[in-house]
Amino acid sequence: MKKKLTENQREFMITNFFQNEKYAGAKGIAEKLLDKGHCIVAGKDCIWHGGIGNFIKTSEAEDAIDCLLYEFDLDIFKSSGYYKETHKFILKDLAEKVDESVKQFNEIKELV
Repeated sequence: MKKKLTENQREFMITNFFQNEKYAGAKGIAEKLLDKGHCIVAGKDCIWHGGIGNFIKTSEAEDAIDCLLYEFDLDIFKSSGYYKETHKFILKDLAEKVDESVKQFNEIKELV
């Protein structure tokens, strides 16, 4: 059984890979794909093109009209160069912010 993502992990994935300003339901779709690996979406075109869209398989949804079945394999995505490079860059940025926060904390702590 797949390990469930933590809330921070889900937000990391949604914020950095599943953004779509043009489609109001994009976050909900992303959550379903991350949690279950599939969902049915109205329309005949995938809402993501390039980037994460390269890792979402679509097919006509059975027993639905003008809807697609989206399928997403998180493990395959995480093994991609695209994911690894983005992940590395973001972790580096977060580490710098942690270092800055620790420095600020220590300087303020010395005011006692």
